[in-house]
Amino acid sequence: MALTRRTFVKGAAAIPFAIWLEEVGFAQTTNIRFDCTSAKGKAMLGIYADAVKKMMDPAQIRVADPRSWTFQWYTHAVREDRTKAAEISRIYPPTPPPNPDWKALANLMWDTCQSHFAGMNPLNFLPWHRILLINFEMIIRNVSGNASFTLPYWNYTVSGGAHGIIPEEFRLKGNPKFGTLFIEKRTRGNDGHTIGTPAPNDVINLEAFKQCKYEPTGTAILGFCQHIDRNLHGQVHVRTGNNENMGRVPWAAGDPVFWVHHCQIDRLWARWNVRGGKNPTDAAWKAQTFTFYDGTKKVTAKIGDVLDLTQVKYTYDVLNDPVPDCTLGKPSPNAAPARKLVAKVGVIDLSAAKPMAHLTAPPSPTAQIPLGERVKQLGPGRNLFVVISGLKINVSEKQKTAIEPGVIYNVYLAGNYIGSIHFFNAFAHGANGTPPDRAFSFDITDLAKSLAAKGAMGATADITFAPEGTPVKDAKPVVGEVSIIEQ
Repeated sequence: MALTRRTFVKGAAAIPFAIWLEEVGFAQTTNIRFDCTSAKGKAMLGIYADAVKKMMDPAQIRVADPRSWTFQWYTHAVREDRTKAAEISRIYPPTPPPNPDWKALANLMWDTCQSHFAGMNPLNFLPWHRILLINFEMIIRNVSGNASFTLPYWNYTVSGGAHGIIPEEFRLKGNPKFGTLFIEKRTRGNDGHTIGTPAPNDVINLEAFKQCKYEPTGTAILGFCQHIDRNLHGQVHVRTGNNENMGRVPWAAGDPVFWVHHCQIDRLWARWNVRGGKNPTDAAWKAQTFTFYDGTKKVTAKIGDVLDLTQVKYTYDVLNDPVPDCTLGKPSPNAAPARKLVAKVGVIDLSAAKPMAHLTAPPSPTAQIPLGERVKQLGPGRNLFVVISGLKINVSEKQKTAIEPGVIYNVYLAGNYIGSIHFFNAFAHGANGTPPDRAFSFDITDLAKSLAAKGAMGATADITFAPEGTPVKDAKPVVGEVSIIEQ
């Protein structure tokens, strides 16, 4: 007898994504996700709040059930004060016998957030979270009984009065309908004020759209995926919650606002594609698979299954909002290897009263031209970047966990704001504190040209760091290198 699609599904350990789409009916329609502040988005938030309340209540959905809030939170990352192994032993004890499928799923799915654990490919960040959201959306449908539910997005980058404002439904402490969406441990936004800052220092921005390629180009051009991950995505996390909430990877998905935050990141990726951004075509990368749970069964998806919204059969209500043109990473007739013009290598202690990096020319015969003159001679198609790397934080010997400062640091070149860094990505979870390579890169071309023209840029450059708020005690944040790179 020929193996039909349905008999294949019935006997498979995990349903392949393309077949799953057909089974759940996605192939017959295109679902739309809405802005949280729109009428339809607010209706979806009502469904979301009811479902979250059930998922958080063990009397309605057992913690061991893959539909529970804890299980979904732990898919992203297990809370930091408990290990994955200990939580599996606690939630799936031998007596009474645990559901073997659920326990196996926990072992397979928990702690799989791509980009923030040791050894994970940072280019997996966007597709992994897209698959996570699709299956989370299906779980909300299952729990709510509403098959038309779509996850709304928090449009914090919108201009005007709603810029950086957490949707009202997440700020209603004690409200019988929406109170479950409120989390006390947010550091900003629960009061209805923006999590951003006034221009030109606003970290809630669309600078990632200046990246022309998905993947990095050379040393200083991060590419869309890593730029939006390290900058906008991480900035929203740190601005929204403390180190036991959105501000730290192991706790982040426990906050209901996490999911609408990532829905916005997914929308911006889709917007970048609509604008003309191309995803990688590498076959090995596209073949990577991840396993999730959709509310009734295990589902396996490849990265290549979700790189286009037409594949996943959903879209967003707005995909034409204004964004910057791409300028970085374009093929150029002046393409040449990146060149480090000035640098400060060695520990820069951000706990100091006035942390500063004094950048001098590296020992190279090609770098003897003073920095200001080099800026004036910058060729067409070449840019200048401040690259900040080697970020590290203190690791508690008692708890074996990192202590994040919990604030962003504004960065200045010769007293001019150029961007902000944070330490959300500065600790590789599951790696005994081994720091990943999570550099920040800021395009300073126009500023450097202006300074050079005024004679305000000589042979060296000073980069200063200023915390926005009071850092957590004993975090001991440091930077390993600051450089100006021509690329």
